Amino acid sequence: MLKNIILCCILILSLCLYSYKANAESVAFSKVVFEQIKKQNIGRQWMMLLWSVDCPPCFQELSLIQKIRQKKPDLNIVIINVDDNAEITNERERVLDFYGFSEAINYYFVDGEGDRNRYLIDANWYGELPRSYFVEANGKFHGKSGLVSKPLITQWLLDH
Repeated sequence: MLKNIILCCILILSLCLYSYKANAESVAFSKVVFEQIKKQNIGRQWMMLLWSVDCPPCFQELSLIQKIRQKKPDLNIVIINVDDNAEITNERERVLDFYGFSEAINYYFVDGEGDRNRYLIDANWYGELPRSYFVEANGKFHGKSGLVSKPLITQWLLDH
């Protein structure tokens, strides 16, 4: 009897942990994934935010987006971690969880693919962070390096 109760508790706990992780989906960024992201957003204005665990200003932008998402949870924003180092996976997940992005699809650069992915996104981008792209409904990208202001993000994501 006690053994069955313990097994049942373990099963319930395992299902809870699985459902928590099922809500969080980190997807490896690639050319195919990037094309899918762009295709899914055709006809819609959106923003792409690139960040790193070693970038304090990136955390300011993540915090700003988090606050805006509290008012409008369905923001049209794509979050991509550019640390192409598999050793930071746990740290990346902790940051995403802290800012409330772990329940949404988020993307990350695969170990050793940083240069290729940066070039894929923008041949003129050399990795400076934070980096944001404001994408028009027709697919035209406007890149900006450095911290993005709240009014600009709010205007781009909420006013259109």
